[in-house]
Amino acid sequence: MDPQQRVLLQLAWRALEDANISVASLHGENVGVYVGASSLDHANADGRRSAAAGPYFMTGNTLSIVSNRISHVFGLSGPSMTVDTACSSSLVALDQAMRALNAGEIDTAIVGGVNILAHPLPFVGFAQARMLSPEGLCRAYDNDGAGYVRAEGGVVFVLRRTDRAQRERDRSYARIVASGVNSAGRTNGISLPSREAQANLLRMIYEGNGIDANQVAFVEGHGTGTKVGDPAEVWSIGTVIGAKRAPVPIGSIKSNIGHTEPASGLFGMMKAVLALENNYLPASLHFETPNEQIDFDGLNVRVTANPIELLKGKRARLAGINSFGFGGANAHVVISDPDPAQAEKAATSPAGHVFLASAHTASSLENLLERL
Repeated sequence: MDPQQRVLLQLAWRALEDANISVASLHGENVGVYVGASSLDHANADGRRSAAAGPYFMTGNTLSIVSNRISHVFGLSGPSMTVDTACSSSLVALDQAMRALNAGEIDTAIVGGVNILAHPLPFVGFAQARMLSPEGLCRAYDNDGAGYVRAEGGVVFVLRRTDRAQRERDRSYARIVASGVNSAGRTNGISLPSREAQANLLRMIYEGNGIDANQVAFVEGHGTGTKVGDPAEVWSIGTVIGAKRAPVPIGSIKSNIGHTEPASGLFGMMKAVLALENNYLPASLHFETPNEQIDFDGLNVRVTANPIELLKGKRARLAGINSFGFGGANAHVVISDPDPAQAEKAATSPAGHVFLASAHTASSLENLLERL
């Protein structure tokens, strides 16, 4: 079985635990599962052995089962799908979840992204396409950025509609304000971006939803550190957001952990959520010499080479997250601080005096207590 399936099962379980949602309470409910994944490394590696094609090879190695396995194991009867738009997969999956939530099709969604590097062929292909960093660093928006660094990992979010979250008295880390996707269309090459398409996506989301650019505390960029991608992205951010406010801070988690490819969009959102929660935006690393092809001052965009304290104001702070696939699929999400009512409810809840530990068996409970 592809380890991507196991990794996401574990992460989904942990996310539900963190959300204080019992898996048993979800059985038969209309809970959707939306996963961004694109790697077939395990199938390619295992498929070279003639004996590998057993009865479990297909269910163990098809991308659709990465999401379907979660629905099957947890007994969830809502939509269950794996989205592959390359590097934007997980944010496109989140956009699909948001559409289902807003339409009332579901009221809870498990959204994830995963990437496991288990075969050398993609490394060779990306290297020959000159997409990988020769020095092993993601230098987002830097003049010496010459490619990205491949990375692996997984991330899972639990989303709920506001009415359901309030009814269940759920804790909220952040609120999703808007999301959207579009395509670069025809460019000079299928892996080359369109800055106009990226700008059009931002206009559709910000102007279409009446979002004030002055509320945007920062933008978590796609920022792979490539000569073509970085200038296009900064131009679109500056043209749509930077032109209407003070300099907009941007950065990229890829400079910290590498590029997790189909999972990278949700990793960027996780960074944005943690930044708002902790009032602290960490530095985007390896930025030393600004890219000469980017007019940072004219576009009113500033790379967060140093950490920033995020001050709270009277209005909720916003953060934008970019994610682009190398085939032209663009995605953007806007999040904000949690609703004040939910934040106040969490802050005023009485302090607990009982430590509760639980597990499915006595032996696992004993092991848990020993670890704690």
